[in-house]
Amino acid sequence: MTESPQPCTPSPVSDAKFLHKHGAEGDWNLITSPVKQNILISNRQGIENSHMARKPEDVDVATFMREHLTPRPAGEGYVVPDSQYKGDVEKISGAKVKAAIYAPVCALLNKISKRIYDTYIEAGLALDRANPVLFLDHHTGPPKAADLDMKNMPEIVGVFGTKKSMKNFCNEKTKSYMGVPYHRIITTGECKPEAEEGAGQAVSYICQHARARLDMPGTYALFANARGYRILWSDASEVVKSPFVDWTELGLLEGYIRSLYFPPKNHHLWDPTISSPVVLPDAMGSGSKVHWTITYNGSTYSDCNPFFLPLSRGRRTTVFMYEGGGGDDFAVIKDAYRDDAQRFDEATLINDIHGEGIFPGVVRVLESGDVNGEDGTAIVTARPADRDKKVVHRTKKRLIMGSRGSQFCDAKTVKDILKAAYDALEVHRALLKRRRFLHRDLSIYNVLIYPEHSKQSTEDKEFISDPPKFIDEILGQSNDCDDKCRALLIDADNSASLKSELMSDPALAKELREELAMRTGTPRYIARSAACGRVLGHVFATNFKAMPGLEDTAKDIYIRTYGNETYEEYEDAAGERHGGGASSRKAKDTPFIHRPDHDVESMFWLLVVVFLLAKPQGMPDDCTEELYGAWDYIERHTIGAPGRDDTRQPFFLYDADGWEAILHPGLSSLAPLMVKLGVQVFPEYALMDPAPPEDHLHEVFRRLILEHIVGMGDTDIDLEVGVARETKPPADGNDGKRKADDDPDRGNRQNSKRSKSHRSTQHHDPYYLSI
Repeated sequence: MTESPQPCTPSPVSDAKFLHKHGAEGDWNLITSPVKQNILISNRQGIENSHMARKPEDVDVATFMREHLTPRPAGEGYVVPDSQYKGDVEKISGAKVKAAIYAPVCALLNKISKRIYDTYIEAGLALDRANPVLFLDHHTGPPKAADLDMKNMPEIVGVFGTKKSMKNFCNEKTKSYMGVPYHRIITTGECKPEAEEGAGQAVSYICQHARARLDMPGTYALFANARGYRILWSDASEVVKSPFVDWTELGLLEGYIRSLYFPPKNHHLWDPTISSPVVLPDAMGSGSKVHWTITYNGSTYSDCNPFFLPLSRGRRTTVFMYEGGGGDDFAVIKDAYRDDAQRFDEATLINDIHGEGIFPGVVRVLESGDVNGEDGTAIVTARPADRDKKVVHRTKKRLIMGSRGSQFCDAKTVKDILKAAYDALEVHRALLKRRRFLHRDLSIYNVLIYPEHSKQSTEDKEFISDPPKFIDEILGQSNDCDDKCRALLIDADNSASLKSELMSDPALAKELREELAMRTGTPRYIARSAACGRVLGHVFATNFKAMPGLEDTAKDIYIRTYGNETYEEYEDAAGERHGGGASSRKAKDTPFIHRPDHDVESMFWLLVVVFLLAKPQGMPDDCTEELYGAWDYIERHTIGAPGRDDTRQPFFLYDADGWEAILHPGLSSLAPLMVKLGVQVFPEYALMDPAPPEDHLHEVFRRLILEHIVGMGDTDIDLEVGVARETKPPADGNDGKRKADDDPDRGNRQNSKRSKSHRSTQHHDPYYLSI
């Protein structure tokens, strides 16, 4: 469903507390909570295995042709005379080695392509491209992809062009082609000897193609060997492959080539709003960069730099940076394929947040909506209507935003990190209490530091009347940010609305409970119970700690800012912990839902990662075996199966000495803070009765971070910007110098030397949830 949330009104009941008392709900499923659809993206073999969506016998030839290929127009002239290609087919069938199959396959494809092209021209049918589809033997080298490390070598590539137009890429000695630019390639092919199957490898080429051809929503590919061939179709929903057919049946091959000229309904090969790229020298001096021109709702954004590239399936999130004509004239353009059944729409949620004025610390949307294809309808995925119900149908959406920032790993000082974390949680807390908005995917990608906002996003707009109190304001320090917030929350793809209007409707309330029971997040930063989809039941799960108190200057500042009544509201009465205590409720009988404190735990893991990697300016790295082990806990973490221990659990066993051993010696002063935060994050608050206030863990972090910042006084610790510590011993092949670009927490961002970015959610972790 895609209904929009209702206008914001005060909630007559505490929705989070209502949901927290889930033990009495009769319609809860008590097994492990489901994971939003995910795919394996760790390496080429994983890509090949995970993208083989159907076995050959699942789709017959007639069904594949009907659902994924363009049928022949009426008339004999459109039928390929198979006898004309007998010689090429014999050469293919007789090939004993790979090298012998490339030329005859290309010859066959080109003859069919020319026949189809000439027939269309003779019939007076208008073609969008002036040249025919030309298939090239490209087995001697990878295609050229500026700024992309693409080493896979498809043996065959298809382009719109002629041999004359492609002569610069032809090797006269071998008669093969090398270095054809990816922005010319529209389809790829894989060839194998007689006994080998290579459709999985063809899928890996599709994945690569999706990252290079940002203007192609869907892709056809070919696999061929001496016995026969199969055709593949890929879009954001699925990769589907035809059955393997032998060379006596060329109708499938004809349909494949015909579809490159005129794709069938809902098979969008082109996004007309994204132009062919222009390869420009990088001003940073790091080589060539691919820039695109994007048009949307009458506006043109030229020379857009893609710094976050998609996978071939799922949301296929792609993010472009448009710099405009000046420093405050920029736009961040985010394209993604949204699940049509998703309850909450990102743009609707963000616009609702800003409905009463600019909400500080939240990304601002300038424009949003569907992206239309060449036929004028929204670009969608070609999901078969009546077959595999597990395939997600998606629509391409575009958000044009006027906000950007940097990752926490680019922080200049320790105080900058702590202040940004403080403000991020204040924004998250205010969104929860005032807008009933729950983010559900706080990570280093979605919480940014050093925010900037374009002139267009701020001009002639008012801020909300009662913004949260941010750290610089309460410390009486200046802040050049226009909204005084040192952090920026972006990416509401996985967010949810907890408004009472939804809870008052039984059907919508059930949907919301089901949504909150779905596991979503980013593996390194996802809360532990969200990672395993169960309420934590370890032996120390009810080891609740008291709400930390404040003293002296920190307490004076708190009370001056928030009032003594607020301070006492969160203080524990005798025998209480966070307003409650351990109950008799058992973890195995308590269903998982995503709670606000799970997002706060994600902020804890963000700080763990950032402080482990941080290196004080001008100091040697001083890496230790303890650091290597600690980082391994982070790096190995994936979305857990039932009964699997969370690899990050050892962080809760570290005392101050343990934290000092894994932090850089210049950051040892952070050890007590991390211990205090850890002991508060550690318990399972779903087992507490009565339930604590929904923002109880926000309050913990507010107090502890404020206390630490005040305790630092006028001192600060300068950091090496963009330089992370080495996290593996040199024996593993590292040279002891970790480059910023090697940091897996930088995701797929291109041009990583940029000081500003607008992070999205895909990355190089082995798994990513909620695609």
